[in-house]
Amino acid sequence: MARSQKPIVIERIYDSLMDSKTGKLSRTVVTNTDVVEAINWCTKHHNVNLSTSNPANFVKDIIRGKGASGMWPDRLKQLRISARQVTGDGNVFEFVPYIEGQTEPFPDRFGYHAKVQRHRIQSISVPLATKALGRNDETYLIQVAVKLAILETHFALFSQLDVLEIFHLQIGIKLRRTEIDSLYSATYRREDGSEAQMIVTVEAKKKNQRILEEQIEQQFRAAFTETAVDFVVPVAMTIESDGIYLAEFKGISRGELADFSDLELASETLYELVPSVRGIS
Repeated sequence: MARSQKPIVIERIYDSLMDSKTGKLSRTVVTNTDVVEAINWCTKHHNVNLSTSNPANFVKDIIRGKGASGMWPDRLKQLRISARQVTGDGNVFEFVPYIEGQTEPFPDRFGYHAKVQRHRIQSISVPLATKALGRNDETYLIQVAVKLAILETHFALFSQLDVLEIFHLQIGIKLRRTEIDSLYSATYRREDGSEAQMIVTVEAKKKNQRILEEQIEQQFRAAFTETAVDFVVPVAMTIESDGIYLAEFKGISRGELADFSDLELASETLYELVPSVRGIS
């Protein structure tokens, strides 16, 4: 397999943003223009043959894949510099420093592992015609999850929240700065016994893709912007060889937004589909 040429371009972008007088980046956010200019420079000086037609997606295959850290420039690893996706207004990604205790540019804090609790769930209610079209992508994952009531099962059996009702609202909500793969509305009981509404945002990932914390944060912030609810629960789902992995994160209240720092895992389950479904298990 050919080695990616993108690390060379990323290094060039980093160097082009470096202020020689201060020894610091003039700005940390990288734009479409920065990517195109760096590719053109590397084409001339390093014989790079990358396309400049879609700079907005330049870092997607690096950041989203399970081998993300291996595709990052070694010099930036030594400088303890990582990146996160930033979308909208012509932006592509942002250079960010490692946090305390971080040892690689893209650590996988969340995702399926061998010790995850398992729950078998029937899949015979998925029509054979639908199964015949099964594929490893986010849209199909969401379709199957909705059909099999994966979210409803999770909040009934494994969530610490006292959910009284939950129903699916929409798939593929495209907003200015993010996209929410699936959205649910629910009624839950607070600790004081009162009932309240909450929104559940769902990020879907196909097999071998990482759960990106910045994407999930963008989604729950968008949910607060687009709705009047005071409580949002972020969820991520990934396709695994044995079924659907679901990670439920600790809910965030509107009053906590200003002080939010890191996602906290609340519950995780692997839903084994019986029988298996093409494209998922």
